[in-house]
Amino acid sequence: MNANAQAKLCRAFLYASSPDASRRKRSERHRGPVVTISREAGARGNSIAKALVPEIETSEVIPKYRPWTVFNQDLLDYCIREHNLPERTAEYFPEDKPEEIRNLIGEILGMHAGVYTNVHKVSESLRRLAEAGNAIIVGRGANLVTANVKHALHVRLVGDEKSRVRYFAELRNLTIQEAADEIAKRDRARKRYIKANFRRDIEDPYMYDLIINTDRFSNAAAARMIRCSLEEKFR
Repeated sequence: MNANAQAKLCRAFLYASSPDASRRKRSERHRGPVVTISREAGARGNSIAKALVPEIETSEVIPKYRPWTVFNQDLLDYCIREHNLPERTAEYFPEDKPEEIRNLIGEILGMHAGVYTNVHKVSESLRRLAEAGNAIIVGRGANLVTANVKHALHVRLVGDEKSRVRYFAELRNLTIQEAADEIAKRDRARKRYIKANFRRDIEDPYMYDLIINTDRFSNAAAARMIRCSLEEKFR
């Protein structure tokens, strides 16, 4: 699926998930199913999420209220537009900035909504997606935001650093050193984001239902494991 088609599908999903009573009766709302994916940088999070869609669509156990949709790093952009926040918010809402710096930047930019308010808005959209169901959400602490969703499966993808660096170097056409630096930067960013906004350690295994070492499994195999685990939620 190309980027434009994915964008249209995401917008349609968000529209269908709206709480507007004129478009959707409250009695028709559902709680899940939803899959959240937390990942170490280079652990193939987006690739596995993409492979999961056709895999999970074949399940006769998991309810399907609408087409399964992947929400990844572009999610913040959709949330910003959905809540009419300044578009420049995305640029100044990086995962690798400590909370003090993010607050300072927000004040300098004169945003109407503070940084923590923006985090709340993103979390609100995540909860709406989870409530609508049939969503695969990558990153942004989605496992913590949707912790109270009964039919949610929380997955963590990990891998040996050398393997992740090699994969990232090939994916982005970087040198090994460039890839190693970027991997380390992203891992720090995600750890800080979870710590600053949720006061949790992203590496805490008790936050996840399933942890997969992607060094040992292909994208297809990892997707099958996730599908089987989610099916158990409904059995």
